[in-house]
Amino acid sequence: MIHILNVVFGLFPTMALAASIASGIDDDRHHRRTFLLVYGLWSITLVMWNWMRSAPVAWEILWSLCALIAIGALIATRGSSGHQQKGS
Repeated sequence: MIHILNVVFGLFPTMALAASIASGIDDDRHHRRTFLLVYGLWSITLVMWNWMRSAPVAWEILWSLCALIAIGALIATRGSSGHQQKGS
């Protein structure tokens, strides 16, 4: 049962992204960055949930990697977004 729940819970942010695109929201840079933030934080939540339920360690490792990749990609895109600081 824990395996099915992990897969279903892992798809929640992806389903939310698909629903927002289907509703007509433009898929721009800000939208994708928000998705990366939500997915990274959701992955961290799943790591903690699996740890509290004493699930197999493989799920904790998988969601930890997903969180690191999502947050890392968010930070990488933030640095290349072209925003300049005011006053410099």
